[in-house]
Amino acid sequence: MKKMELFIMDIKGRIENSVKQIINEELGDSIHPDKLSIITDKINEKLSTSVNADELVLLRMISNEKKDKEMAVVSVIGQDSVGIVAEVTRILAESSANIESMNQAIVTGYFALILTIDVSAMNVTLDKLQELMNQIAEKKNLKIYIQHENIFRSMNRI
Repeated sequence: MKKMELFIMDIKGRIENSVKQIINEELGDSIHPDKLSIITDKINEKLSTSVNADELVLLRMISNEKKDKEMAVVSVIGQDSVGIVAEVTRILAESSANIESMNQAIVTGYFALILTIDVSAMNVTLDKLQELMNQIAEKKNLKIYIQHENIFRSMNRI
C-alpha cells in the first residue's frame, strides 16, 4: 500500500471516529453498539467515495474564507525525523504567515503534513518562502510544496 494512501486512511479513520462520537453523544444508550457500527460504516463508505484529502483541504479553506485573507497550502512529505514541524513552523512565523489549519500523520516512519496558511501579511514573497522551505527540505530529505489558493483550487476542483 502506498504511503499517501495510508495518510488518507488515517484522515478517514479520524473522520469515522468523530462521526461515531457525535452519534453516540446525540443518541447515547438509545442506540445499540452494533447499529452504531453499521451507521458509522455506511457514513465512512459514503465519505471515502465522495471526498479525497485534497478536497478536505479545499473545504477547510472555503469554510475559513474571508475576503481580507490570501491563502496558500503547504504540503510536507518524507521520512519522519525530529524537528520537522518545528523547522517548518519557525520559517512560517519568521515570514509572518499565519497557520489557519494543520493536519499531520506519521505512518510507518513516513511523515505527511498539510498546512493552510494566511499569506496576506507575509514579509516575504511566496517564491522566497519556497526557497526557505527548500533549505529545510534539503537538510531533512523532504519534499515541501507551497501552492497559492488559486492554483490549489484550479488543480483540485470539487
